[in-house]
Amino acid sequence: MRKAWYAVCPSSEVAADPKKVTVNGRDYVLYRDKTGRIVACNGYCPHRGCDLSMGSIHEGELVCPFHGWHFEGTGSCTHIPANKLGTPIPPSYRLNTYPVTELAELVWLYTHPNLDAPAPTSFATFADLLHDDWQYVSFEQTWQAHFTRAVESVLDVSHLPFVHPETTGTDVDPTVIGPEYTVKGKRIVIYPTPFAPSHPMEPVHPTQDAHLRTEIELLFPNQWIIRTPFGNDGIMCTFLTFTPVHDDVTSIFGIAMRNFDLDAPWMDAFHIDHTLRVMAQDQRIVESLRPRIAPFQLQDERHVPSDVPAIRFRVMLRNALKEEQGGF
Repeated sequence: MRKAWYAVCPSSEVAADPKKVTVNGRDYVLYRDKTGRIVACNGYCPHRGCDLSMGSIHEGELVCPFHGWHFEGTGSCTHIPANKLGTPIPPSYRLNTYPVTELAELVWLYTHPNLDAPAPTSFATFADLLHDDWQYVSFEQTWQAHFTRAVESVLDVSHLPFVHPETTGTDVDPTVIGPEYTVKGKRIVIYPTPFAPSHPMEPVHPTQDAHLRTEIELLFPNQWIIRTPFGNDGIMCTFLTFTPVHDDVTSIFGIAMRNFDLDAPWMDAFHIDHTLRVMAQDQRIVESLRPRIAPFQLQDERHVPSDVPAIRFRVMLRNALKEEQGGF
């Protein structure tokens, strides 16, 4: 999908020099203009295809390192040093530019260019990332796996006793009740039933205390969060967003967050350590899956009721690609 927002790097990495990022096998360059606003454009000069991330920024304009062409924030070429002074520059001598925004200390890129197409809807994310009084700790991972397999792995609850036994318990019934889930627009919300009869992250009476249950939510196509209640209105969340770099590489940007014990660094360390251990267990499995790309033809795999949330994601992605590409 090109008509989607992808996290591409921490905001701090776009500073004095141009920065290259890659999404779906395409290279883009990010830089800051005179005002500090980030500009996103094609990764290569339209003149001879030079890598613009090797260039420089001069008075807020991107300068190609090969022949010194200048490009301003809308993508237009403003200066060609080899031309005589006053020589007109054709409008086609330009770079495509792309919508870009900064949120949660990440740079988000909308990978469909700013041409004659309608502007994308405003960037949307979970409200959990927008609190001023929460504790946030960021992390990154790279998996040698296709985007579809990585996203589907976080919607799959039936693998938990087998891939993460220390989390669910080693002597539990692996039967999945449901899972209970809802789909509304671009959101899939799952309420996983704990496998262990007594689970520290679940209420004693989950039916009576439905608002206290652990909740998993996907904001299609690539933003995911798990919310875990901790009593007294405390909540701990782990946020992940998945960016397809190439067919066999997915970048994952994560944020561990909570609204309690904000001055407890040991809790940050515990949350990050636990999250990275769990993700390493997932990574080992997901990277082994074949075919690498989750098949859109559902009959190419064998499914059971616990797979329904992942299947819903697969169908949503297939429909979005059909709409974007005009059918396939």
